[in-house]
Amino acid sequence: MEIKRYQIPGLSERPSWWKVRTREIENICRSVKVGKCSVEAITPWGFPVFQVVYNDYPDSSNVVNWFSAMSSASPQVFGNAKGSPQTIVFASGIHGCSVEGVIMVLNLISLLETGVDLQGKRNDKILELAKSCRLVLFPCINMDGRAVSPDHRIGGSIDECRKAGEGVWLDGKVIRWPEMKKYFPLPLEKAEHTGGYCNSAGFNIMHDGAPGNIRTSEAQALLKAVYKYKCDLLVSSFSQAENELNGVRAPSLCSFPECARTVLKMRERSKQLFASRKIPFEPDYDKTVAFKLDITTSAHIACGAASLNLMFASRNVPGFEYISETGYAFLETIFTYGRETLFCDRENWKKNNSQPIFNL
Repeated sequence: MEIKRYQIPGLSERPSWWKVRTREIENICRSVKVGKCSVEAITPWGFPVFQVVYNDYPDSSNVVNWFSAMSSASPQVFGNAKGSPQTIVFASGIHGCSVEGVIMVLNLISLLETGVDLQGKRNDKILELAKSCRLVLFPCINMDGRAVSPDHRIGGSIDECRKAGEGVWLDGKVIRWPEMKKYFPLPLEKAEHTGGYCNSAGFNIMHDGAPGNIRTSEAQALLKAVYKYKCDLLVSSFSQAENELNGVRAPSLCSFPECARTVLKMRERSKQLFASRKIPFEPDYDKTVAFKLDITTSAHIACGAASLNLMFASRNVPGFEYISETGYAFLETIFTYGRETLFCDRENWKKNNSQPIFNL
């Protein structure tokens, strides 16, 4: 089997600590000692999909599911015991080309394992904040897409960045978003390069969330973790090659009202923190919810957790350390919020979700 990584002309060489290739991800995960590492899926190309858990504790023995609990007078019977650390699931690399979230999670693993990140730098604030939550980390869900994607896209042309991420048809044209989403899976025989969005079978894992017909082991692994650990917050991360803006994207149309408000509050906090550090951030949206359905929607309705997407600028950025610092800014926002309040308040679920987030 020959796996050919897409090469963007003219990119600078990555620094030695920028360990984002599949073998490097595997080496980091298999060396985990403080956390608990497991292989939760095998990709069509045979790559392991790793899950690393920190600050774990015994789960509630209650076997009720969220749908039933939410319909009862006590929705909190689904969650973990009152006072338990909140659970955050990080899903990086759903698109294998979105390397920025991968390096964010690998830096976090390095901090929790050794006290320093991949650069050998301390970050005592993040290390201390991370102790407050149970962390379920997927450093890279789409290992197939990572295997064919460049190590980074810093300084690449927009056309080449799109080819690397979205793929190339046999006639040389970019497999553009959103037209690519007419296919599930992508017709591999019609593509010269399938891009980092999908796995080697052509499936865009981000959209593998249809109940009753989950097609990939990668998606199954993520949804299993969200349900098993009674997730309070799901954090996914993606790249933006079109501009220099980072952001926290609005929740989906299916978000419960309180979850939508939680994400909007964290977006505002991120905006303020990024401004204080002079990191470009997206302006406010005109709407509070986005009209979309994807795997984060499935995860959301499986356990009631808030779900947010971190958007990293990937092309028009100063360099590798800038991307690491952007990741730390996102982590600080999330962890600080989780210390102060609940991501998912199941005990007060009925009261907090009594009002709609929009009127029909």
